[in-house]
Amino acid sequence: MLTSSASLADEGTHSVEPQGFLKSYCIRCHGPDAQKADRRFDNLPARIVTLDDMERYQEIVDQLNLASMPPEDELQPSAAARRKIIERVTGMIAEAQAGLSDTGGHSVLRRLNSWEYRQTIGDLLGLNVEVWDPAADFPAEVMVDGFDNNGAGLVTSGMLLNHYLSAAEEAIRRATNFGPRPESRNWSQNSPFYFSGKESRDLPKLFQVDRFRFIPDTPYTDLYGRHYRGGHIGFLPLVRQGGVKQSGQYTVRVRAAAVSRRHDYGKALGDFRNGDPLVMELAAVDRRGSVESTGNVSEMTSLARIELTEAEPQWFEWDVYIEAGFEPEVRFRNGPMAAKRMVRLLTTQAADRPEFQPFVHLKGGMEKAHGVLKAYQGPRLRVWEIELQGPHVEAWPPQGHQLLYGKLALDEITAQTIPGRIEAFAKAAFRREPVDLELEPIQTLVDRKLSEGMEPLDALKLGFQAILCSPGFLYLNMGEGELDDTALASRLAYFLSSSPPDETLSALAAKGELRPNLESQAMRLTGDPKIERFVHHFVRRWLDLDNIGAMPPAESFLTYYRDNLQAAMEAEIEAFFRHLLERNAPLSEFLAADYAFLNRELALHYGIEGVSGNELRQVKLPKGKRGGLLSQGAFLTASANGVDTSPVVRGVYVLEKVLGYRPPPPPPDVPAIEPDIRGAVTIREQLKKHRQVETCAECHRKIDPLGFALENFDAIGMWRNDYAQRVPIDATGKLINGEAFSGFGEFRDLMIAQSDQFSRCLTEKLMAYALGRELEVTDRPDIDEILMKLKSQDGGLRDLILLIVQSKAFGRN
Repeated sequence: MLTSSASLADEGTHSVEPQGFLKSYCIRCHGPDAQKADRRFDNLPARIVTLDDMERYQEIVDQLNLASMPPEDELQPSAAARRKIIERVTGMIAEAQAGLSDTGGHSVLRRLNSWEYRQTIGDLLGLNVEVWDPAADFPAEVMVDGFDNNGAGLVTSGMLLNHYLSAAEEAIRRATNFGPRPESRNWSQNSPFYFSGKESRDLPKLFQVDRFRFIPDTPYTDLYGRHYRGGHIGFLPLVRQGGVKQSGQYTVRVRAAAVSRRHDYGKALGDFRNGDPLVMELAAVDRRGSVESTGNVSEMTSLARIELTEAEPQWFEWDVYIEAGFEPEVRFRNGPMAAKRMVRLLTTQAADRPEFQPFVHLKGGMEKAHGVLKAYQGPRLRVWEIELQGPHVEAWPPQGHQLLYGKLALDEITAQTIPGRIEAFAKAAFRREPVDLELEPIQTLVDRKLSEGMEPLDALKLGFQAILCSPGFLYLNMGEGELDDTALASRLAYFLSSSPPDETLSALAAKGELRPNLESQAMRLTGDPKIERFVHHFVRRWLDLDNIGAMPPAESFLTYYRDNLQAAMEAEIEAFFRHLLERNAPLSEFLAADYAFLNRELALHYGIEGVSGNELRQVKLPKGKRGGLLSQGAFLTASANGVDTSPVVRGVYVLEKVLGYRPPPPPPDVPAIEPDIRGAVTIREQLKKHRQVETCAECHRKIDPLGFALENFDAIGMWRNDYAQRVPIDATGKLINGEAFSGFGEFRDLMIAQSDQFSRCLTEKLMAYALGRELEVTDRPDIDEILMKLKSQDGGLRDLILLIVQSKAFGRN
């Protein structure tokens, strides 16, 4: 490596002036003849004049601080010269920021994104939007740097407006309840759950005897298969009435047991793990509009799951929300396989067993299937009876109805009472007082409909729908300059709960007392149950977890689907974030944590024995192969393509999500590097050749080592030592600052040592999410100040959120 002391006669003079330093160390690769990584610095002025100047100078300082530039095979400044130029340019940036800071940094008027719309409708009208999602059919949001709440990307199309109309109509319908208080009822059904002859007439096939369902001569019914065809039973008392009549909370009780969890049928039961608990799932199903003759359902919601280990019957009870028109169904969630396949395999691969020999040579049909299933002694979910009670109604009329109609009876809704209800609902929906004449078009619409003969209730509901489709409800308008308390309350609430300000925030804002109480209110919200919305949505957007659904793992990853690993992985990463927030843990713990949140299946996926149960719990990790965010299943699966891994894709993912650097897109004339399906040697050779292309070399020096460090993890995050064709994995590499690693453990140590860079990355991600816009170079002083305060107080994740809320950028627009 060349050193500056050997190349510069007088480093103490021109090398601390920007133009001299750039000419000595930067222009060869970032000048008129070459612009590696699409960067050009020869035309930078000696004094910062524009935001573009500031952004480019800031990038130079960042790269010098990271010691990633100049490249190790280029001329290097001494440590003293590097320090002096960093100080010099940092001073230039600080001086320029004072003059440029008021030219940007505004969050444009932005609408609620689909996630915020869903939560807002739910909170406003007291509706359960976990079961009914009013935004389910909305067009996909435009992502800006991974986030879906960026005002610049939140366009409003004609299609979306149509969906707003439909969603508003359904929301008002659901919230309107002029009828009498629903009575709580009790239903029950004992085994048998299947019927034949006249008893089965007009029943869905699920309730009828067929090859895989028979009427037992016992007081219980056994479920054999997974889900469908011998793996689920319905609830007859609600079938003919079309499900429950009233949406609400219900108590469901099931008397069941786990029978013969251990078996000696070997591979005849496929990939069922011997001795595993049996998972009973309670679902709510809607048969309306489905092909009822086959027992299919048009919609299904999983309500609860529980692991059964005891052969003696026990009662299991849940309080769950069931939509009108839905009915409960009990399912054998981890049954070995569909009953049809089970009969075939037991009479082929277990044909030597005496209990099956009478049926081996029979043709497929009821006699054979019933005989095999009755003789079968493997894992069975045994069910005696099911009970249902509800709905449990705490207040009537419900919250949403009271907001809409107050204490008006149906016959009290008139042309005289309508304006007051319109104004009261608009105030709640707009999260502020309506401005002059804002409601006039809506009231005019209602008056016109009344004059045309529309019923007063229908006209009022139309007015409510118009409010839910108006800009006052759909958009967050923070104004310009310093936020008033009403706007500040909205920004804080949507940051930490994805919903409108609650009563406490609204009351403080109305009295003009929110700003002096901002820190305490942010602290309160981090402990509120609605913080789960922030944890879920921020983590999902920050780490692009929707990538998993867009490119799901191939079906060849059997355990991924059998063990429901996607849900476990996503729950793990959210539990990890939540744990750090609750403990106010230092940001370095994201990388350095020696524990994870695992259930039995995810622990086995990670190669960890001794974890029991389906619920996540904190587990100490063995040293070496796991630790921190970088080795969590969701992180690794979201950065793969569902089939195999690509060091380039994973390297870019780490750069963007962990280190806060977004590399430029590759030149259009350079072919992409395909994911490695042939072995590490091949991919290394491809990338080595790729780096010989001058326009590619600079970015790949940053990208490739990060990706190769994670190559021991396959496309679903399982540890591997070899590729598919037994080619050993080489996870060695060298970071751009010259530090080398021999595998994931050493790489993780190097990343922990760079935790300051991760802290800046996470701070910027949180700030962008909080403000609803991309950060600009003028936001840099706020970020720097937050990080400085966080470090001085030895703060953690909760402190970081509080500092963001108290920053100048958060309180201005």
